[in-house]
Formats: sequence, C-alpha cells, structure tokens
Amino acid sequence: MMRLLPAVVLVAALSSEARPRVTVVKSADLGPYSQVTAGFSAEVKADVTDLLLEEGADAAQKAMKKLAQDPPALVLAIGPAAAVNARRQFSDVPIVFVMVPYFQKYDLESSNTTGIALTSDLTLELTALRTLLPKVKRVGIVYDPRFSKAFIDEATQLAQSRSLSLVGIEIDNPTKLDKALAGAKGRIDALVVMSDKTVGNAAVVERMLSFSREESLPVVGLAPAQVKQGALFALSPAPLSVGLQAGRVANRIVVEKVDPGALAVATPEGVELHVNLQAARRLGLPDTFSHDVLLFGARQNLSVKAVE
Repeated sequence: MMRLLPAVVLVAALSSEARPRVTVVKSADLGPYSQVTAGFSAEVKADVTDLLLEEGADAAQKAMKKLAQDPPALVLAIGPAAAVNARRQFSDVPIVFVMVPYFQKYDLESSNTTGIALTSDLTLELTALRTLLPKVKRVGIVYDPRFSKAFIDEATQLAQSRSLSLVGIEIDNPTKLDKALAGAKGRIDALVVMSDKTVGNAAVVERMLSFSREESLPVVGLAPAQVKQGALFALSPAPLSVGLQAGRVANRIVVEKVDPGALAVATPEGVELHVNLQAARRLGLPDTFSHDVLLFGARQNLSVKAVE
C-alpha cells in the first residue's frame, strides 16, 4: 500500500496540471456579474481566474494586453466592455460573451467567439401578455427590417398562435422613431422592446417608454433596468443561470474541443420575471394583477421580482 502512494500523488498532480485555465473578464464590479462568475466557476471544468477592467479605454486595453502575455484557454467576457476588448485583443483564444445587451451591434460573432444572448424569441413575452393582459390584442414592435425581418416573421407566427396580432413599426434610423410611433397611435394596445442594431440604444428605448406613458400603453421590456424606467414587465436571464450555462458552453470548447465559431449564440435558459407595480397602477390594472403575476411565474417556473 505504501508503494502505491507515490503513484497516486503523481496522478493527482498530473490531473491538476491538466486542468485548463480560463479567465473571467468583467466590465464592472456589479452584483449580477459576480453571480454569473459564481455560476460559471461552479460548472466549468477548469481553473478560473478573474480580471476586472478598470474604467477608461486605455486602462482596459492595457489590462487585456497584459492578459495576452500569458493567454488563458478561454475568456468569459461579462458585459459589453469586456466583450469588445476581448474580441479586439484575441483572434485565436476562444471567447464566450454574456450580459451584453443588443450584442448584434458590437459585431462579436466570429470564428473564435460565441456567447449567450440576453433575449430569446418572444414566446414567453407574448404568453405573458396574453395571460396577464387579456384585453391586449395588437402588439406593437419597433424594428429595423434590415436586421430583424426573420425574427419578426417568426414572432408574427408566435403571436397568431396566441390570438394576438403583431404590428411591426419599421425604422431604419433612430431619428425616424417619432414619426413611426405617431403612425402607430390607435393601432396598438401594447409595445414590446426588441433588440437589433437600430433599436438597440438607450435613446430609442427611452422614447418608447415616454410614448407608452403618453398613450397609456403597457410596455414589455428587455431588462430589469427598463422595468425600473417604467416598462410594465420584462423577462430577463437570471445571472446565476447565465453563469452555469456559460460554464457548459466553455466545457464544450475547452474539454470537448468544439470550435467556438461553430456554436451559435445561445438563448438564455434561466429567466426571471421583473414587474413594475407602479406602472401597473398607472395603467389602471386591476388589484388582482399582482396575484396573476405570481401565478403566471409559478406556472412557468419563473422567479418573480417586483419594483415599485
């Protein structure tokens, strides 16, 4: 038995050495980003190191260049700044990005890059509208047909299957939003925020929210921040679940040797329902709305988070 011990120790040492090293690069020191890191670290079959980017383009570039001196087996980029800087720095190190709103506008998809989107198709959003707001029949959605026609075509079918009508509000430039929204007056009962290169900016979302207040329309947002701004509700990925999912994606790349460029940007698997109760009161929704939200969340296996 004593003679076997050195071999056991040697095997353990070799196993430890064989574990790849992956680096988590965070755009900022935020609670949700830490939850992503926790989930990722629990799932990925690798040793994990952290890198927090300091504010400022120069500081971020300097940090990434230092990382490139001893490149990891994979980079998990959390947030837009981390994703953009990792993409610029590395052309041969696999990159998985997460927590990047409107990822399409950053041109992140490439042969060494994949990720997890913050949005999926509108299945849950349209189901929630149909369930929680039965009076809603016509759902407006602002989009740029150059980037999102296929998405809208699919969403139109999803809406019809739920006895809803999807009303596309086309723009090819943010400056045309006011005119497009004016043309939608009286034609829609609710607005859904989507992600594409034209619609995906803060000014467009802010104007959509102000239009909804002027017209007393419920808005389905993309993220918790938009719910705090006045959207009635949003279905967004749970950060811990995103981390776990990213860990599984990383395992496919690092352990199974799958080419990251062959992996399509994934839809999020774990989702939370965020609801704005003040917006509900402003819209004159019945007192039973809160109960209906909780019931819907339970039936869809969603955690529910409310803001006033």
